[in-house]
Amino acid sequence: MRESELSFVQDRLRTAPIDVVGIIEDLGIEYEEKPMPPGVDGRIDFNGGSCKITVNSEQSRQRKNFTAAHELAHYLLHRDLLEERGHLDRLFDAPTAANPSEPFRPSHEVQANKLAAQILMPREAVLSEMVWQDYDLQKISRMFAVSPQAMEIRLKTLGIDLEGERQRELRGEFNVRV
Repeated sequence: MRESELSFVQDRLRTAPIDVVGIIEDLGIEYEEKPMPPGVDGRIDFNGGSCKITVNSEQSRQRKNFTAAHELAHYLLHRDLLEERGHLDRLFDAPTAANPSEPFRPSHEVQANKLAAQILMPREAVLSEMVWQDYDLQKISRMFAVSPQAMEIRLKTLGIDLEGERQRELRGEFNVRV
């Protein structure tokens, strides 16, 4: 991963919702949404030094956001593996082993999913918004333009229990610092 690109991405993760398409385009990556076969969420292709991310236009906004962030994560983390051939992502809901991950291994998919979550739901922004959104999973998810399931997983990885935080706030105890 190139440090300058990582710094650029991190500087863009201040307020929700994160404009992942804007980040992609500002990095000089072509972005396209178009219909794709059932079960295909997106792909990333390298051709002669240029890169293109394609996302299935028939998916929900939340799914498109996550797919775009996932493919961006592949670009940032695994570009060396992509330079000779593209990568097709299928069935994000399926076990990682079900994803035909050439040229990646299942661990690469896990890494891309983790970074995609960090891009779309940055820790500090999530901590701040959960207070402003009254610890409501639906409201927080909408604020970040992600699915409630994606937000729930991100909260768990951050060690946050929304109901527990809500109860602590009602008692005047603040566990999460913003």
